[in-house]
Amino acid sequence: MTLRVLGTLRWEPEGAPPRPLPVVLPAAILLVLARHVQWVSRTQLASLFWPGMPDESALLNLRVNLHKARQLLADLGAQPPLEAERRRVRWLVQTDLDPADRAAGPLATGFDLPEFEPFQAWLHEWRQACSGPALSAAPAAEDEAPAAPASGPGFYGRRVELAQLRAGDAPVSVVLGEAGLGKSRLVAEAVGASPWLRCRAGLRAMPFAAVAELFERHPEWLHGLGAYRLDVARLLPDIAPDEPLPPLDAVTARVRLFEGLARTIEQHAPLLAVDDLQWADTTTLEWLVLLAHRGRTRWIATARDGAELAAPVEAALASLQAAGVARLVELQGLDRAALNALLHERRPDLAAGQAFPRPHPWLAVLAVYTGGNAFCAIEVMDALQTGDTPRQLARMPLPQRVTAMLLQRRQRLAPPARAVLDAAAIALDRPSLAQLAAVAGLARPAAVVALESAQQQGLMHDTACRHDLVRDALREAMPATRAAELHRRSATHLADEGAAPETIAHHWRAAGDDEAAWPYVLCAAQRMRQRGEREAAAAALSELRGAAQDETLALRAEVMLAQEHLFDDLPAGRRALESTLVRAACLPEGRGRQIIEAHALSGLVDNAVFSGELARAAALAPRLRALLPGLAADVLIEAHQVLIEAAMREGDTAAAIASLDGLRRAHAPRPVVLSFEAQIHWFSGAVREARQVFEHLLEQHPDYCQGLTIENDLAVMCHALGDLERAEEMARRSLRSWAGVAHTQALSSLVLGATLVSRGRLHEAQPVLEQALELGRQQGSDLFIGEALVRMARLHWHAGDLAAARRSVAEARAHAGSAAEPLRASALALMQVLCEDEAAAAALVQLRALCARSGHPLLHARRWRAEAAHALRTDDRRAALAAAQQMSAVAALGSLAEWHCEALWLIADRDRGAVAVDARAQAQQIALRHGLGNLIRDAGGEAQRLGA
Repeated sequence: MTLRVLGTLRWEPEGAPPRPLPVVLPAAILLVLARHVQWVSRTQLASLFWPGMPDESALLNLRVNLHKARQLLADLGAQPPLEAERRRVRWLVQTDLDPADRAAGPLATGFDLPEFEPFQAWLHEWRQACSGPALSAAPAAEDEAPAAPASGPGFYGRRVELAQLRAGDAPVSVVLGEAGLGKSRLVAEAVGASPWLRCRAGLRAMPFAAVAELFERHPEWLHGLGAYRLDVARLLPDIAPDEPLPPLDAVTARVRLFEGLARTIEQHAPLLAVDDLQWADTTTLEWLVLLAHRGRTRWIATARDGAELAAPVEAALASLQAAGVARLVELQGLDRAALNALLHERRPDLAAGQAFPRPHPWLAVLAVYTGGNAFCAIEVMDALQTGDTPRQLARMPLPQRVTAMLLQRRQRLAPPARAVLDAAAIALDRPSLAQLAAVAGLARPAAVVALESAQQQGLMHDTACRHDLVRDALREAMPATRAAELHRRSATHLADEGAAPETIAHHWRAAGDDEAAWPYVLCAAQRMRQRGEREAAAAALSELRGAAQDETLALRAEVMLAQEHLFDDLPAGRRALESTLVRAACLPEGRGRQIIEAHALSGLVDNAVFSGELARAAALAPRLRALLPGLAADVLIEAHQVLIEAAMREGDTAAAIASLDGLRRAHAPRPVVLSFEAQIHWFSGAVREARQVFEHLLEQHPDYCQGLTIENDLAVMCHALGDLERAEEMARRSLRSWAGVAHTQALSSLVLGATLVSRGRLHEAQPVLEQALELGRQQGSDLFIGEALVRMARLHWHAGDLAAARRSVAEARAHAGSAAEPLRASALALMQVLCEDEAAAAALVQLRALCARSGHPLLHARRWRAEAAHALRTDDRRAALAAAQQMSAVAALGSLAEWHCEALWLIADRDRGAVAVDARAQAQQIALRHGLGNLIRDAGGEAQRLGA
C-alpha cells in the first residue's frame, strides 16, 4: 500500500484501483506526516495550521483533526495507522518519494488550502525542493560542538521546522535540541542575512557581553542614538570616550540602557538570530525578554535542552510561553531522506554506483549509529576511506572531534551520573535500572537521580546510551581497569538475575576472566543449537574445549560437538560419544562426572533412535533416567528431549508425557515444549491436535525453524490429513531452512516424496526419494534408508511396477532389523502385503500385533488395508468388503483423507447397487478436493487397480 504524492494525491492499495484523497484539513495533516516520516511534535504540527492561536486551542484543533484523519484512513482501508503519543505523532507510510524528496513530476496536484497560509507556504517550498536536483538540506552545523568543517553542505530536510520559523507568528521562536543536531544551521536558513547575537560558554557572569559584541559588529547602528547616546556609552565607551556620563542611579541607568539598545535594534533589525541561548547571561536574557514583549523585533534562538538549559533561561522561556509570545520548536535528528541526500552529496565515492535518490549504501548504518545527529554524521562520513564498507563501521575509531564533544558533555555530569552513563556504555543491550544501579554502585533512588541527569544532558535515552556513537566514544575513552571492573559487576548482577548466558559470558570475558565465562559459553551454545545456529555453536564449543582449564567443562564441550554428528555421520557420532563416556568414567565421582555421563547418554540415545536401533535406545534410556535427579536445568532439558524421542517410537506415551512434564519443570523454552507436545500428539494418534500445535508454533516462533524441525513435522501432519498443498509447501520450506544439514534434508525429502506420490506426480517424487535414500546412506542411518525404500516401494506400486516395488521392499527389510516402532514397522508390513512379499503372511500378523499396542488411526488404516488385500488374494470378497468398511470408518474418524478415499474405492468395487454408487461419488469428491492425483480415476479402473 502506497501514498502517491506525485500528481494527484491518492491512496493506492495493492490489487485495487487508487482512491484520491479529498482536499480537506485531515488529508493535509496526513501529507505533512507522510513527508516528515519521523515523530513530529504536536505543538509543531499544530503551529503549522493554527499559528495565531494559543497553544491549548491549537492542540485541541489538532486532536479533533487527527481523529478525522484516522477516520479517513479507515474509510480508505489504509495501513499503517497513525501512531500517537502524548506529545508527538507520526505516520510510517510508504510514498513514491521514498527515500528522498525528488519528484519526477508535479507534487500533490490540485491540493491547496489557501486559508492555511503556513501550510501552503510549507507545501510550496516542498514542491520547489522536489523539482530541483536534490534536497535543500540540513547542514552539519554542529551547534556548540567544535568548529564546523571548512566547506559545508547545503540545507537538508527540516521542512516543517523551517516553515514554522518563517511563519513569523510569534515574537519569539526557540529551537531546542541536543548538541550537533543542526539547530544553528536551521535558524541560519530561516533568518537569512539577519544579524546574530551569540552567547558563549563561560561568559554568564559578564552582563551584556553578547549584546556588546553584537553592537560592536554593527557600528553603523550607533549613529543617531540621540538622547540615548550617553546611556549606551555605559556599555560601549567608544561611543563617547571623552565625555562624562550623566550621574544616574543604577536602576534609572539600567532602564535607559535597555531602552536605548532596544530602540536601536528595532530600528535596524526586524529579525534577530540568537545562538546558544542556554549560555546567555541574566542581563542579556532580560533584554531579550523586553524585546519579546515590545514585539517590534522578532528573535529566533537556538538552545540546548535538558540539563544545560540554565534555570533563568528556562524560567524566562516559561514566562514568555505563558504570555503567548514564544513558541518552542523541538528538533529531532535528520530523517533518512535528508541523511541520504547529505551522504550522496558528501561521499559520492562510497555510493557503489547508487545515484541519488537511491539509498546510499551507508544510509542504514549511519542513521542508526548517529541517530540523525548532523555534526556527528558528517564527522563520521568525512572519516571514511574509499573502499570502506558499512560492516566495518563498528571497528572504526571515532573521529576525534566527536569523541571530544561527547566526553566534554560527560565531564559536566556529577560523579553518580557519570557512573550510570559508564554502566550503560558497557551494557550489551538496553540495561534495566537495577543493572545500572548495581554496576554503578548506587542505591536505586540515587541511580534514578543520576539517570535523569544523564538523560537531561542528552547522553542517554531511557536506560541506554542515546546513540551508538555515544556508547562507542565512552568505551574508547574508558580506562581498561575501570572497564574490567564494570564488566565484572555486570556479569555478577546478570547471573543473579538469570539473564541470557551469552550476555553473562560476554561480560566475564570482557572483564578478563575467561574461566568464569566458560560455563555460560556452554549454556549459550546449547541455546544456539536450539535456534539452529549450529556453526556458531560449534565454534564456541571448539574454543571452550581447547581453552578451558576445567576438565569437566572441556569434556562437556566435547560431548556436545560429538552430538553434532547426529546431523551428518551417525556412526562417527556414536564412536565419539562412547569414547567420551569411557573417559568420563575415569573422573572422580561427583556432579561433574554425572553431568558428562548424562550428556553423553543423551547423545547416544538420540543417535540410536535416528540410526534405527530402537533396542539400543531402549537399553540406554534407563541408564540416562537414573542420572536425572539433581542435574542442572540445561542438562535435564536435553535429556528429556531424547527420552521423549525414544519413548514415542516405542509407543510408550506415558513415559513421553512424563518427560514432557520434566521439560516444563526445567523451564525449557516454550517453543521446545510445544514441539514435543505436538510430537506426542502425533505418535499417540491425535493428528489434528498435533497439526494445530505445529501451526501455532510456526506462527508464534518462526525464529526456531532452524533449530526445531517445525516445518518438516507440520508437513508430516498435513500429508496425513490430506492437505497436500500445505504439506508440499512446508516440506520445501524445511529443505530451504535446513539446507546443508543432511539429517533434516533426509527427513524433509521423505515427506516431500511421499506427498508428491499422493498428488500423483510420480516422476517428480522419484528423484526426491532417491535423494533421501542417498542422504540416509551418507549418514549411516538404517532408519532413513528403510523409510526411503518403503516410500520408493509405494511409488512403484502406484506406478504399477510390482517387480520394482518388491525389490525396494526386500531391501527395506534388510535395513529394518528388529524395529518395533509401530508407525515405521507398519508402513513396511503393509507394503510387504501389497507386494505379495515372501513374508507377507508374517507381516499381516505383525500388523495385527502392532494395532494391539497402539490406537494410532494411521496404523489401523494400514492394518485394514492389508486385511483387504489379503482377503482379495484369497478371493474372499465379503472379508475384503468388511475390511474396506473398517478402513473407511477408521480413516474418516481420524480425518485421514487419502486413506478414506482409497477405502471408498475398495467399497465401490466390492459392493453392489446404491452403496457402490455412493462410495464411488464420495471417493471421487475427496480425491478432487484434496488433489489426490493417483485416486482421481474412473470408478472401475481405479477400484480394479486397488484390488490387484
